[in-house]
Amino acid sequence: MASVKEQLKPIILKSLRITDLTPADLRDDQPLLGGDLEIDSIDILQLVLEIERHFGIKLVGAKFDEKEWGSINALAATIESKMAAAKS
Repeated sequence: MASVKEQLKPIILKSLRITDLTPADLRDDQPLLGGDLEIDSIDILQLVLEIERHFGIKLVGAKFDEKEWGSINALAATIESKMAAAKS
């Protein structure tokens, strides 16, 4: 099974409708907020919905945590944590 990061990168590109990059073009330390991808609040909502559907988790609780969206690494770690918590 592909790692969370390997699964996450195509989701990001598809959700943001980015067609001029491939998953390999996205760095693991790629900033998600305030970075080259220019993600705004609508993009985040779309990403949250896609990530929750794909991984079968609840990603965002009562409060949005910007640290979880600092990079692809940070978001992947958050997803892995939520997946582990859902299994226990």
